[in-house]
Amino acid sequence: MNLNLNLNIFNRSDDVDSEFPVEVKRTNRRKTASIKIEEGKVQVIIPKTLSKKGLQKLIQKKTPWIRRKLKDQSEYALAKQKEYVSGESFAYLGKNYRLKLTQNDSDAVKLKGGRLVLGVDEDLSETDREVFVKGALEKWYLSHAEDRLREKTARYAKIIGVKPSSVTLKSYKSRWGSCSSKGDISYNWKIIMAPHHIVDYVVVHELSHMIQLNHSPAYWRSVERFIPDYQQCRKWLKVNGVRLEL
Repeated sequence: MNLNLNLNIFNRSDDVDSEFPVEVKRTNRRKTASIKIEEGKVQVIIPKTLSKKGLQKLIQKKTPWIRRKLKDQSEYALAKQKEYVSGESFAYLGKNYRLKLTQNDSDAVKLKGGRLVLGVDEDLSETDREVFVKGALEKWYLSHAEDRLREKTARYAKIIGVKPSSVTLKSYKSRWGSCSSKGDISYNWKIIMAPHHIVDYVVVHELSHMIQLNHSPAYWRSVERFIPDYQQCRKWLKVNGVRLEL
């Protein structure tokens, strides 16, 4: 759902028709293509001279291998639990930030110098420290999720031409958002860990239900008007959604 979830995961000039998002990098330094898969991210490095047809053929040929690698990494992500210690990595809007626990800072999380900094009482037991750190992180994420999701909802609502009745955050187990028949929008706050573009998709997905309260072809056409690569976003969430956890 480290977490290097980059907003620029799609190279618009090299759109690839595949079941997973692909980042394409062209370079004059290579005569052959290579594929790297690191923690849910597929990166293809190709010569500048390779045609789009050649690129598509390469991805199609390697799809079974890529699928296996992504599945293996997804299962590993499910097995690996976060540790609430200095050096652990946490994602926010697609970027990784290392946790830094100190004794001299505020007991509220602050994003400083590219790190999530939190002051912790050195006398706390290991169990109490873990509970405290996790709680402080969740409070920080909830606060930032509310600000960002409200801002994005207001912006896209104006573009789409709808007026939601309310916007709330929840902790869903198997969904990223919800829209009621009355226009009440709710989001899974953990989506704020994903890249901007993925968050935008979730916002548009829910707001579009105010036009079509279903998942009919007409509904998806509405989503596509504002998120042309919505299918890639859906696939990204299927592969990476399990990683969006504290």
